[in-house]
Amino acid sequence: MKNSNRHEIKGSNFQKRLKNWFYISLLLLTVLFTPQIWLKIKYRNLIYDRVDSIPARDFAVVFGAWVNEDHSLSDITRERVEAGIDLYRSKKVKKLFFSGDNRSNQQAEEMASYAIRRGVDPNDILVDKLGIDTNDTCKHFAEIGLNGVLVTQAYHLPRTMLMCETSKINITGLAADRLGILESRGDNPIQIYTTRIWRLCREAVLTWSFLLGIYDRLSTEAEMLQKGNE
Repeated sequence: MKNSNRHEIKGSNFQKRLKNWFYISLLLLTVLFTPQIWLKIKYRNLIYDRVDSIPARDFAVVFGAWVNEDHSLSDITRERVEAGIDLYRSKKVKKLFFSGDNRSNQQAEEMASYAIRRGVDPNDILVDKLGIDTNDTCKHFAEIGLNGVLVTQAYHLPRTMLMCETSKINITGLAADRLGILESRGDNPIQIYTTRIWRLCREAVLTWSFLLGIYDRLSTEAEMLQKGNE
């Protein structure tokens, strides 16, 4: 009887601990993703998934991403550039602003070269070589124009729009991944969904860091390089 009571008590304590961990985890996830949910609601009417429905602007601001060792664009980068080209060809924008981190095989220049090969007039392209992170791109674009379509994937747009709005840019967003540009988004469902979950968590952490003022304090490389070039 005593052993039976001990097992029941242990089982009851385990269930209580499990329930407590569940509620703590739920609370942490709620706190983590609340800013992302708020931003999606805030900008839902400013994010477009069709080129023909987007209002005309002066610039498409195309955010940099990975460039391969052979200087070819990764799928995520090519998707953004193709979306910018679509805006340009549809006369929704007059110019393309390519911004990237040149530590990754000259992102901005390779994006611009790709667009030129696809028929974009070089005179309609501006290149930002110091777009080391999203907020750097927003700041640098704000120095030349305040009217742009932000071109990136849907998961990235809420934080991007927040940062660019903070830089006083008249924002509109185009979700490049909703245009059907890429034939495949991964090799298998596990890879696809693992990547999506990682990106959502990363965006949530970076959004919190920006809201708390940590992001700007840690992201100073572009400013230091800019001063060194003056």
